[in-house]
Amino acid sequence: NGVINCGGIVVRPGDAIVGDQDGVVVVPAKVAEKVYDIAHGREEIEDIVKEELSKNPGPPGKYYPFMSGKIKVESPLGQLLASKGITPENSNQFEGTANW
Repeated sequence: NGVINCGGIVVRPGDAIVGDQDGVVVVPAKVAEKVYDIAHGREEIEDIVKEELSKNPGPPGKYYPFMSGKIKVESPLGQLLASKGITPENSNQFEGTANW
């Protein structure tokens, strides 16, 4: 239950350590829930995009203008999500929504 430094990164008690085949990140405890909410929302969107591309093959880039920020409602991804009931009113992934 002490503070450590691992690879130049400070890790404190309560911090979340998350890793996959691409790497590992340390999420400070004070923002862990917010980060989880954002990441979980993105994961749900990824599943919708994968499903759409399996039904209607095409370039995945059509749906990824959100990689550098939030989703624009009028974008192809925004329109796809709206068809699935995901809107700025019920998701934190769109431009103009709070939470990050």
